[in-house]
Amino acid sequence: MYKIAIIESESIIREGLSVLISKESGFTVDFQASAPVALFRQAWLTPPNVILLDMMMPKNYGIEVIKEIKKRWQATKILIFTLKDTEENICAAFRAGADGYILKGTTLSELIVAIKSILAGQYYVCPEILPQIINGYLKVEKTCLGNNLNWNLTSRETQLLKLIAAGYKNKEIADSLCISLKTVETHRATLMRKFNAHNVATLLSVANQAGVPPCQLCKNIIVNQPIEMCAGSVTPMELCTMPPA
Repeated sequence: MYKIAIIESESIIREGLSVLISKESGFTVDFQASAPVALFRQAWLTPPNVILLDMMMPKNYGIEVIKEIKKRWQATKILIFTLKDTEENICAAFRAGADGYILKGTTLSELIVAIKSILAGQYYVCPEILPQIINGYLKVEKTCLGNNLNWNLTSRETQLLKLIAAGYKNKEIADSLCISLKTVETHRATLMRKFNAHNVATLLSVANQAGVPPCQLCKNIIVNQPIEMCAGSVTPMELCTMPPA
């Protein structure tokens, strides 16, 4: 049974979400509050599996909440459920550690799909904000190319980066490269520091500068519609098929 926590300022929305999500098999809403501070006051025996978080908070408070959640409960997934749909808010949320982002105009079925997707280790964005995600990604690419950045990666770090982009987990990477799990974790931390990244999404958004195909990020994002390309309509999964080096 997956435990869901809901942080939503509007009581009618919060209570409605609680009722609807609890009807889904395998889900239980065991905590709800109007503000994140209540979440941090809990003495959890086991933290929630998913936190449904409203981003309608003053200034950058919502971003700080995401960072604090990930700092305290690294395995807890964060699904942003909000009215904010600007490129700046979306990119900032993912940089801080969010696992999914959907708008309040979504359907219940899409909300459930979003929760299940992030529980399965995938990133999720609703189709309505996909253009902002792509725009943000392309801006990072252009900035990196324009500055001729040199990441100074070792050959081992480049290998590791390609395996991360291909979706391999730490244990699988260790087995593949015949190194210890601790060594993989050390290299991963070094990569995060070199790219100034706080999560895999940010890391992969600039990974092509080290020779990793730039579209690898797409394979971890689930959307309900194809991306229109000049060569025709393709899904994100079809964009990224290169095997790890």
